[in-house]
Amino acid sequence: MTRRSWLALAGIGSLVLSQAQAIGAKPEFARPPYAGAYEPQGVDERGLWMEFDEQERGFRDSPGILHDARLTGYIRETLCRAVGADRCGAVRIYVVKDDGFNASMAPNGLMVVNTGLLARVHSEAELAAVLGHEFGHFERRHSLNGFRNGRATFDAIAWISLVGAVARTSTRNATNSLIFGYYSFSRDQEAEADTLSVQFLKASPYRLRASRMWQRLVDEDDALRKERGLRKIKRATPGLLDTHPAVLQRIAFNAKQEAEAGDVGEDGADSYRTATAPILRDLFEPLIKGNDFGGADYVIRARGEALGWDAQLLFLRGELYRMRGNPRDLATARDFFQQAVAQAAAPAESWRGLGLCAMRLGDAPAGRTALAEYLKLTPDAGDAAAIRLLLEN
Repeated sequence: MTRRSWLALAGIGSLVLSQAQAIGAKPEFARPPYAGAYEPQGVDERGLWMEFDEQERGFRDSPGILHDARLTGYIRETLCRAVGADRCGAVRIYVVKDDGFNASMAPNGLMVVNTGLLARVHSEAELAAVLGHEFGHFERRHSLNGFRNGRATFDAIAWISLVGAVARTSTRNATNSLIFGYYSFSRDQEAEADTLSVQFLKASPYRLRASRMWQRLVDEDDALRKERGLRKIKRATPGLLDTHPAVLQRIAFNAKQEAEAGDVGEDGADSYRTATAPILRDLFEPLIKGNDFGGADYVIRARGEALGWDAQLLFLRGELYRMRGNPRDLATARDFFQQAVAQAAAPAESWRGLGLCAMRLGDAPAGRTALAEYLKLTPDAGDAAAIRLLLEN
């Protein structure tokens, strides 16, 4: 083929790519080659697999697991769309009632997703980025590599310390070098999983959207620190003992990848809102019951501003302020409860919160009316007897 023909083909390819990006279609991109289902090899792997299998049998029926087949199926579908149907078949997913922004994956195919992660994510594309990251750990067998690296590191430290004790020589520098190398190894694995997640999503129907999610984590930490009177921390590089890259590094990495990929693919915000709306209480109550008011308020507010304020979310924010219980908090909570009961399908507990706030603010008539409505809606509620006793006094 002549040079002119090659240039013509290149020009056509560039035109097709630019037109695809202009209409929102994703360009073709292949996922990394998949080697197929993996079975443990050797004593180390088989032992590690057995430990995780035993742990899974112990907690799969635990009350700490959110047993919601519809939600679990939705997360699985998102994972399969992100990494490919051929890859996701070996994964077993459990949603854990935990307020932390976290997910993890064991080498035997066990994936754990925290409710705190689902509370902070705003779209399928963001969720897919996290699931792709965890699957990257699984595919590259990072858990096993980390286990071996840790054992080798601390075995070496034990021997060096023994030799140093016998020789009466300080081993601090050698020991510190080994420890710093151990944490650096962990950060390298996290960075590799981030890269794999990007590769998975480029070949998926989803957009690259992880930088927004990481930025919100920074904003949440800022809100928490402001509420506690602490100064903000903006670390662009990780510390020597950090196991993960700095959040600002992750924001920069993902923002660069997103700029290169273009604004193409599905975001999935509407489908994510629909899938998580029925279980908002399960997602946010662990946050509300924690001791991080500023962070919890930011997370609820961020969801409302991104995906809309429905009655359930307004009720949850009202509960957050009511539980802190300062006089100004009670007035704020009362307002949120009033907004909640003004919407269709408001939780009955919104009337309880409205009534309790009104009573504590000195508005007994309004409080009694709201509490009576709560009892009318839920006459068999667990706290019905206590509410009736309050109304009788």
